[in-house]
Amino acid sequence: MKRKDIVHYYDNCESDYRLLWDLDYSHAMHAGYWDETTKTLRDALQRENEILAKIAGIKSGERVLDAGCGVGGSSIFLSQCYSCEVVGITLCEKQVMAARSNAQKAGIASSVSFEIMDYSQTSFEDQSFDVIWGIESICHASNKEAFIKEAARLLKKGGRLVIADGFSAHKSYDIHDNHLMNRWLKGWGVDELETVKGFESHLTKYAFKNILFRNITSHVWPSARKLYLYSWPGIILSTLGQWFGLRNRTQTENLYGAKCHYQALKKGLWHYGIFYAEKE
Repeated sequence: MKRKDIVHYYDNCESDYRLLWDLDYSHAMHAGYWDETTKTLRDALQRENEILAKIAGIKSGERVLDAGCGVGGSSIFLSQCYSCEVVGITLCEKQVMAARSNAQKAGIASSVSFEIMDYSQTSFEDQSFDVIWGIESICHASNKEAFIKEAARLLKKGGRLVIADGFSAHKSYDIHDNHLMNRWLKGWGVDELETVKGFESHLTKYAFKNILFRNITSHVWPSARKLYLYSWPGIILSTLGQWFGLRNRTQTENLYGAKCHYQALKKGLWHYGIFYAEKE
């Protein structure tokens, strides 16, 4: 997916995230993590940040790169809860402006910063970060290996990489499953997902160690079902909105993506998981 296409997707679909996904409070654009401690979507969105921070072993005073930071939800969480310095980067100017505003409102503008930058080709110096964090953002990389190569350059010795995202269950699909996956992924500004094995091989190639993958698909089912239920009336209303010039094709495809996302998950075509790895 070209950079301009990803920017176009988020610029046009942020309103849907705001309407359906607690964006103005949680500042989150991810699936969340549902367990016995969560009762609402807001709880689940917060819980996923907590789970990733625990896996990454975030410590006070560390410098964290939030790769694909969206409107700053995870960056703000890490600064508030762990007193670390966070740099958030995204391709979208609109998201940078929103993230800065959200940090200002949270009273932590001095400990977080946000920039327009490609996480596969940054301008940071070598060994600039203790942790690199990517939550449902690395899927947008057309070349996942390029991101991992850059992460290896940016991390200090012993630095940690933590990623939560979707991963393909197979290297290839039959024509029907391929159509379902493409309708979902293209609708959400993604070219394709990497397999767990493929992602792990990239990590190994760039000298990461202690590589761990945790399949947490069962913890995102409630969010997938919510999106599926939202998608049916959403598609109808969005299509009507197109006729009256109030919506556009990208916004309607976003809702088709939500429908296909759940259908593909139900068929076992992909799974959701967390990668952890350390730089040698």
